[in-house]
Amino acid sequence: MPNVLRNRAAVAALVFVSVAAAGCTGETPGTATPTPGTSSASSAGPEDPNVPKVAIPLDASAYVGDVCKLLSPAAAAELGFSAPGESKSEGSNPGCSWQIRGKADSLLIILGSGNREKGMGGLAGLHKAKKAGQLRFLEPGPEVDGYPTVYYGIQDRRASGNCDLAVGVADDLSISTLAKGYDNEQDSCGKAQKLASAVIKTLKGA
Repeated sequence: MPNVLRNRAAVAALVFVSVAAAGCTGETPGTATPTPGTSSASSAGPEDPNVPKVAIPLDASAYVGDVCKLLSPAAAAELGFSAPGESKSEGSNPGCSWQIRGKADSLLIILGSGNREKGMGGLAGLHKAKKAGQLRFLEPGPEVDGYPTVYYGIQDRRASGNCDLAVGVADDLSISTLAKGYDNEQDSCGKAQKLASAVIKTLKGA
């Protein structure tokens, strides 16, 4: 079982590493590379009509050092997880995972701050990765508490109970909520959406 979970985390890491790496290729003519200390919103390409704008951006900077704090113990318990989250990095992006001992069910939050720093942040960065062939699957998801989402991945694995959801909390920042090891698409994507909602409530201070 641990090997299965490690393999799934590796897939998520590969996606985020490839998205981040695309920021160094200069594959978008006429787009300036962001300099340190400047916002990457312009380089994230919000002008793409397929990328929804974020009306009310949320500040996630306080959680870069501890992504696990994005999900309160009470919210984790509502999702079926009693053990504390475990900090981990997915490429250049900080993350946190929750697991149930003896079961395949797991949740993972990835804060896309590393992608943002490379000018590949937000849902726009995922769209760029799809156009570059680094993602084979990208599909609009339902709004979560008023924030746009996409389903994404190396491939569409929802039918097998693995759902990768990214929510845009700013034009240049997305947070991925991944649900793995569930029975079907309804269960996994339902968990991913509920996890995204819990994260948004934390960011809003609710």
